[in-house]
Amino acid sequence: MDYYAEFIIVQVVGSLQLQADGRRINIAALQSMRELAANDEPEIAIDYLVNTLNSFGLTLKQDEYDRLSALAVRLEYTDVLTDIRPELILS
Repeated sequence: MDYYAEFIIVQVVGSLQLQADGRRINIAALQSMRELAANDEPEIAIDYLVNTLNSFGLTLKQDEYDRLSALAVRLEYTDVLTDIRPELILS
C-alpha cells in the first residue's frame, strides 16, 4: 500500500471537491479517485484527476500541481500531467 500516494491524491481531491461544491456540481469521479488511491491504484486515480480537471475546468494551485508532479515522478507516470490544460494551473 502506497500511503504517500493516497495522502497526496486525497488531499488534492479534497481541494477539487471544495471547488465542485462551490459551483454546486456533483462529480462522482472525485469519490472514485479516493477509492482508487485507497486501493493502491494511484496511476489510474491521477488519470481520472487529469480528465476531471479538463472536463469540468477545475483548477490546481501551483503547490498542488507540484505535489502531484513529485508523485508522478515517483510513480514513473509523468506523461499524463502534460495533458492538463495550462490555464487550469494557478500560479
